[in-house]
Amino acid sequence: MRVYAGMPIGQLIYFAVEGEIETFYNTKGNAKYNGKTIRPVESMMWKNSF
Repeated sequence: MRVYAGMPIGQLIYFAVEGEIETFYNTKGNAKYNGKTIRPVESMMWKNSF
C-alpha cells in the first residue's frame, strides 16, 4: 500500500475512564455510529470536520 502526503490514515487510542461520564456516546446527537446494526459499518470519516 502506498501512503501519500496528506493522505488520512487511522490510529486508535484507548484511555481508561476515570470519574463520572458526562455524556455517553449513544446519547450524543451528532454521534456517527449510533445506528443499530449487526452488520459491519463502512467508515464515516467523510462526516468529520477538519
